[in-house]
Amino acid sequence: MDAREFWKRLEFRICSEMWGLRGEDRHLRGMWCDGLTPDEYDLTGEEPQIRGVAYFGYTGQEIWHFMLIVKKGIESSDHIDWAALLPDEGLTGWLTPDPETKTLRVDPLSGYGDRS
Repeated sequence: MDAREFWKRLEFRICSEMWGLRGEDRHLRGMWCDGLTPDEYDLTGEEPQIRGVAYFGYTGQEIWHFMLIVKKGIESSDHIDWAALLPDEGLTGWLTPDPETKTLRVDPLSGYGDRS
């Protein structure tokens, strides 16, 4: 999987994760993602991440910001295993939307269990 395919698939995976929200987060279920544009690759920081703009919200067109957490030790974007960053459908807990700050935190390594 290359970077271009990854960003498209992550967009759809975010929509799927939002639809599956339950409990106190159920009110966020109507939000969806209509695109992700990565702007900044900070792969050497304390918490390596890729940051950018997400078109997200109840209309899918609000400007939000996202951070995608990546594992430590990646030297450049050429060395990213994009397929490993895409959360499986059975995982949850990897996406944290914050409507107040209009940010999405995507941490594929923090996913757990099965939603069913």
